[in-house]
Amino acid sequence: MQNYTTLKHSENGMPIWDSFYSPVLQVALTKDLWKLQDLKDATIKAIALPEKLATLRYASRYHDLVADNRIGWAISDLKLAGLLDNPKRGYYKISELGKKAEEEYGLNITKNYVHSLPKYVEHQKNKTNKSKEESENDIQSLELTPSQIDNWFEKQKDDLSAALLTKLRKVDPGKFEDMMINLLSKMGYKGPDGDAWVTQKTNDGGIDGILNQDPLGLRKVLIQVKRYEEGNNVGRQTISQFHGDLDLQGADRGVFITTSSFTKGAEMAAKTFNIKLIDGDTLTKLMIDYKVGVQVQKTYELFEIDNDFFDKKDN
Repeated sequence: MQNYTTLKHSENGMPIWDSFYSPVLQVALTKDLWKLQDLKDATIKAIALPEKLATLRYASRYHDLVADNRIGWAISDLKLAGLLDNPKRGYYKISELGKKAEEEYGLNITKNYVHSLPKYVEHQKNKTNKSKEESENDIQSLELTPSQIDNWFEKQKDDLSAALLTKLRKVDPGKFEDMMINLLSKMGYKGPDGDAWVTQKTNDGGIDGILNQDPLGLRKVLIQVKRYEEGNNVGRQTISQFHGDLDLQGADRGVFITTSSFTKGAEMAAKTFNIKLIDGDTLTKLMIDYKVGVQVQKTYELFEIDNDFFDKKDN
C-alpha cells in the first residue's frame, strides 16, 4: 500500500483527489462489500494519513473534511468507470474490471486511464448529448446542499489544475518564462515600485528572470524555471547550482519553479539557501488564484437572508 507521502499531493502534503484511485481499489480488495464511509476511513488509515491532514477542513463556511471529500470524488470516478460496483445505495465493492486493473497497473492507475474506460466515456458522452431542456430539468430536480456545491467547485478546480499543468509542459520555453515572471509580479514579488524581466539566453548566468523589488534594484529576487515532464524531478545538485548562481549575482534569495516536482534533498537544500520552491501542483493553483493563463467562465452567487436588514430599527 502506498504511503500518503508517495502520492501526488498539494503543497501542504494532502494527496490530490485522483491520486486516491489506487489506494481505494487496494482497500476495496480486502473485503467483499464496503459501506461508503468505512471505505473512506479505511483508505485514510491505509495510506497512514497524519491526523493533521485527516482532520483538515476547507476554509469555506461549510468546513467539510478535505481528505474525505477527495476520496469521495475518487470513488465516484471509479464507479462511473466500472472499477467499483454499487450493488445497493451507500455500499461499494471492487468489480472484476477493478481487480484486473489493480493487478495490471497496481499503484499506477491514473486519471487518464480511468477516464478512457468505455463506461466512463459512455457516461460523459450521454452527459454531453443531453438537450438543453433536459439539462435544465436535471438542474431543477437536483437538491444540492451548499456544502455539495462547494465540493463540486473544488473538484472542478483540481481538474483545471491538471489540464493547466499538461498545457504548461507543452508551451514554448520562452513564453513559459514570460508567464512565470508575470505570475510572480502579480503575486507581489516585484514590489510596488520595482520591475521584472526575462534574462537574455546568451548571458543569463543560470538565471531565467529577475525581479527588482525596489527602483534601485537593491533588493532583487532571481528566478530559475524548468519546464519538465512528470517524473523528471529537480534534485539537490540543481538547487545547489542555483544557489551558486545567486551568489555570483549578489542576490540572497531566489525562486525555483518547475512543472514537475522536487526531491527531498532539493527541498532540504532550498531551506538552507533561502530559495522558494514551486512545484507543478503549487504552480497551477497559484495561476488559478491569481488568474494567470485562466479566465472566469461563469460566476454564480449564492444568497441568504440579511437578518441585519430586517432587524434594523427605523430612526
